[in-house]
This record gives sequence, C-alpha cells and structure tokens, in this order.
Amino acid sequence: MSGSLERESPSGAAALPPPPYAGEGPPELRGSLDCWACAVLVTVQNLLVGLLNLLLVAGIFGVVLLPAGVLLGFGFLCHSKFLHAQAHYCTAHLHDAASVALLVAGFTLVVPLLVLALAAYCRLARRLQLAYCLVPYSKAVYKNLPAAQYHGSGCCCAQDPDTVEKVWV
Repeated sequence: MSGSLERESPSGAAALPPPPYAGEGPPELRGSLDCWACAVLVTVQNLLVGLLNLLLVAGIFGVVLLPAGVLLGFGFLCHSKFLHAQAHYCTAHLHDAASVALLVAGFTLVVPLLVLALAAYCRLARRLQLAYCLVPYSKAVYKNLPAAQYHGSGCCCAQDPDTVEKVWV
C-alpha cells in the first residue's frame, strides 16, 4: 500500500483522501438552481460587506469629526439668533460673539478633519483588505473560477504594496 492515497489512521480506519480544491480544472457553468442559490449567497455576502463598510465609515468619521461637531453644536445652541437657549452654561460663559467664534472655528475645522477621516478610512480599508471580501457575480455563474481571475483585475487594493512607490508631499 505504499503508493495508495489511503493510509491507516491510529484507530485502524482508513483515512479519506482530501476533496479537490476549488479552482482545479476549467470554469464550467452552474445549473440554474445552483446559480440562483449561489447568486443569493453572493448578494447577501456583498450586502454584509457593504454594511461593514458603512459602519466603519460612520465610526471613523464620527470620531474624527467630533471636535468640529461639538464646536458647531455649542455655537448654534448658545447663539441668541438660532435657538434662544437660556441654559446656564450659555448665559454664564458664552455670549453671541463667543458663539460666532465657535461657529467659525467649527466650520474651519470641518474640511481638514474630513480629509483626515477619509485618509484614515482608506488606510484601514486597505489594511483590512475589504476589497477582497466582495465576491463578483461571475463566481455564482461559473464553478471552479480561480481567485486570480477576479482579484487581480481592476482593483486598486490588489497592487503589491512593496512595488508601489511612495510619494511624500
């Protein structure tokens, strides 16, 4: 039994050979029911990845834009022309000129913080390789589709990070 695929396990039962790996052989069309079921699963996975991306964007932008949001919130809350707030902290510490200063500072901080938040999201998405989690619908139509066929084409995240030149501005 030296050339056989089956080997004796310690318990005495014969071990089964491993199943063939996906991607072996040429791509072949799936059946109609199989194609439909696989398309539903691909859609669900892509929607879950999209939801994960939205939660990631909301979390990062929420944290990074929090200082500008606080400045704008207190500026609008304590200015006499907007909400007519008579809260103790507004009447004791902030008058209209201070509220205008908070509004100006808040609106001035929004654009740089948006750029920082977008850069943080792009870096995190590239680090987590979220583009690889999206499955193309051709995977639902064809069996044995090799991963190199759909991961290496047209995706900006698929580049090898060692070969990309870095430019400092």
